Amino acid sequence: MRMADAEGLDYKDVAAIVRGALCFGRLRFHPKALMFKSQATGKIDQFGSADICETHWMRASRGYQLVVITNSNAVTKFVGLEEKNKDQIKRFIRDYYDATFIEKEPFVKGWNWGSVDFAGPLMVFHNDGKPLFEVPLPDVSTATVNKNEVTVEFHQDDDTDMSLVEMRFYVPNTTNDADDIPADNFHKSVMKYADVIKATGDVIVKFEQVLLQTPRGRYDVDMYPSFLRLHGKSYDYKIPYTTMIRMFLLPHNDQRSVYFVISTDPPIRQGQTRYPHLVIQFIKDDWSDLTLELDEETIATKYEGKLQKEMAGPTYETFSKVMKFVVGQKIFVPGNFVSSSGSQAIACSHKANSGFLYPLEKGFMYVVKPPVHIRFDEVSSVNFSRVASGVGQSRSFDLEIETNTGANYIFASIEKKEYSKLFDFLKSKKIRIQNTKGGDETFADDFGDGHSASDNEMPDHYLEKMKKEGEERDSEDSDESEDEDFVAGETPDTSPSSSSESEEGEEGEKKKKKKVLKETEVGKQRERKSSPKARKEPAGKKTKAQRKAERDPNKPKKPPTAYFLWLGVNRANIKDKNPGITVTEIAKKAGEMWRNLDADEKQEFEDKANKMKEEYNAAIIEYNKTAAQNPRPVPSPKAKSTSSAKPSSKSSSSTYKSKEIINTDDDLSTDSDEEKPLKPKSSPPPKPAPKEDKKRKREEPASSSKRDGSDSSDDSDVPPPEDSGSSSGGEVPAPQTKYEVEGCPGHRAR
Repeated sequence: MRMADAEGLDYKDVAAIVRGALCFGRLRFHPKALMFKSQATGKIDQFGSADICETHWMRASRGYQLVVITNSNAVTKFVGLEEKNKDQIKRFIRDYYDATFIEKEPFVKGWNWGSVDFAGPLMVFHNDGKPLFEVPLPDVSTATVNKNEVTVEFHQDDDTDMSLVEMRFYVPNTTNDADDIPADNFHKSVMKYADVIKATGDVIVKFEQVLLQTPRGRYDVDMYPSFLRLHGKSYDYKIPYTTMIRMFLLPHNDQRSVYFVISTDPPIRQGQTRYPHLVIQFIKDDWSDLTLELDEETIATKYEGKLQKEMAGPTYETFSKVMKFVVGQKIFVPGNFVSSSGSQAIACSHKANSGFLYPLEKGFMYVVKPPVHIRFDEVSSVNFSRVASGVGQSRSFDLEIETNTGANYIFASIEKKEYSKLFDFLKSKKIRIQNTKGGDETFADDFGDGHSASDNEMPDHYLEKMKKEGEERDSEDSDESEDEDFVAGETPDTSPSSSSESEEGEEGEKKKKKKVLKETEVGKQRERKSSPKARKEPAGKKTKAQRKAERDPNKPKKPPTAYFLWLGVNRANIKDKNPGITVTEIAKKAGEMWRNLDADEKQEFEDKANKMKEEYNAAIIEYNKTAAQNPRPVPSPKAKSTSSAKPSSKSSSSTYKSKEIINTDDDLSTDSDEEKPLKPKSSPPPKPAPKEDKKRKREEPASSSKRDGSDSSDDSDVPPPEDSGSSSGGEVPAPQTKYEVEGCPGHRAR
């Protein structure tokens, strides 16, 4: 919990009491100063070793408390210390600070009367020489007296659910002197150190009709020695300089205006709305000539000669310079970050409002509405995600920032080209970058340009070449099923309903095919539907189904390269060493490892690849010779028929021809002598056969052509169908389909 005495004492989980509220942070005793860093705001309060005049140690509700009083009458309480820390702190204060260490024992009987002592800015209510409670008078906002009663009111802290509002003291009149009333003396002692904002003194300088983005409106800005006054048409604000914790000067992306941001704690209020940041907008071309209402002695002593009585220049520069030395705070400006457009800000949106995000040296600042300041030391992680999901690449992305307290800030609609700049900046600040929502996917997949979350180097052309070669080989050897068009020579897959439609002469429709890839844990679901109409292919161009049907399974496959032989051996090792790595990242990592591989280790896989390539070349030469001597039969495309066959009304005594029941079994594909050909009639084009039949029919293309009336060379042995009806002689007969129905009394064939 504490460091060595030579370096100082360091205590965590200590809270400072600020206007009745607990502000947790870190307390450090250094030989030159006492410092406290707030966990909520990051503000560092520093008390020089020579400025501390007195310290009190007393038991409190949260362990023990340390009260520090400075020469400037500032009182600060720190609670959460332990009893074992007393000797350490006492010895350190005695050795390094010129201050007294006083131990006090509280009065715990619960009485509500006693005596009051004013020890500078601290009011101590005690009984029997022991303190009941202590009130820091700077926490008092005002006090009123009514006869013998004094009402003390306190500043409110909006961050607390419950706080002390006021206290009332009854001061009995023990004297008969009209000029010496105890209640009046009590009131004067309280108001002497109370933190009451009074418009006293002269205005140092005044800026008229200044545009404020937050709170919205134009205000006259008056700078007093101790506070800033904003005077508008509807509202007035008085902001003490002691509540201003940070100031920023941020250039606008249009290079025509500048934002001046003031962070306050506690924030100013307008009704129920709180404004922790004031955003003032200046035009760069505006010019101001100022005369400060300060004498030369005050400028030389109080402001150390850093201000001039007469000032001239752009309005934003003069305003910033006066604020810097009057408030006593330095002004933060953007550092080395430069966006892809050459500006120091990134255009984005936050909570449906567009604005600008400024990556600073120690944090992020977002303007305009609502202004947000995020320090790097409170950032837990940063995540990149896309704005919209769906088909196609997104042109923008989101930046999600999670703080140590669990708060999330999302800055959306950042242009894609800003990713590399922003990623390099975050990496240089050693901020943890992770994807909390993408699972195995990374931000690089959203852009599709070869970038990965860890890729800030030049493109790897060798890796891209290997990827392309692998894709070509995979596409050639892919066995993935495809939607196939109608191929001549295949028995159509018909149904009773389609046969009925065929008899009526109406055009049929193709059945819709659906292929659904089930959603995986990584999470993508795609659905493809084939077109209800026949696909139109350009003339002379083969379809996917035709190209797949022409593939010869006996053709030798191309051998893998040396890189892919090496990758097959080391892929599992890469995945084990990098849990959760994606496919893209594996390819990237493998490419780097292959480039850096020793020549001796590469030679082993290159020898294997060369040997496999020689075997492939010999095999492909032998295959080409065999293919030239014995060409592989390929089914020829069948011309579309404009008419279809109609079953004859004549039938044998044992078998009836009908469309009631359709049998597409291959065993019935050969016509018997007793069966007669069907009568041609207009019908929809035949439909593809089931997949289990297609494979069998491809093995016997010749027989299929004979059965279906193909116009191939083998069709000469097939007699033309008989025409039992009165059809025109120019009609082309359609493929024969066998219709059978079990014989039953009273049934007539249609």
